[in-house]
Amino acid sequence: MSHNKPYAMERVISSLTYLTLGWAGVIVLIIQAVTKKQPTQFVMYHILQSIFLCFGFYVVSELFNLLTILIARIPIINLVPILINMPIDVLYGLSLIQAICYTVLIYLILTSLMGKYSFLPWVSNIIIYWIRGK
Repeated sequence: MSHNKPYAMERVISSLTYLTLGWAGVIVLIIQAVTKKQPTQFVMYHILQSIFLCFGFYVVSELFNLLTILIARIPIINLVPILINMPIDVLYGLSLIQAICYTVLIYLILTSLMGKYSFLPWVSNIIIYWIRGK
C-alpha cells in the first residue's frame, strides 16, 4: 500500500464509510465518477473494505438466522443461539456478538481517522488484492 500521509478529508471520508456501512463510500465513488476524479488508494481501500464487510455481515447474519431456525428444532442444542445472543450486564446490555461487531467497527473507524490502513485478516488481504490488481 502507499505510504503517503492522507489528508484530513480523506480520513473523515474513510471513517464515515465504516460508520454508514459503506453508503458514504458509494456516494463518494459516484461523485468521483461524475467529476472524473480518481480516488486515492487510502480512500479506495477503506471504501472497498467497508462495502465488503457490510455484504459479509449481511450474508453471515442471514446464515446465522437460518442456522438458528434449524437448531431451534433440536432439544438442548437450541439453547446455544440464545446464549450467544443473550444480553450481558458486563457489556452494558450488549450480546457477545454485538460487542464483537462494535469493537471491530470502532477499531476500523479509529484507524482510518489516524490515517492508517486497518487490517482484518482475510478481508484486508482480499481488498489489497483487488486494489493492486494482482
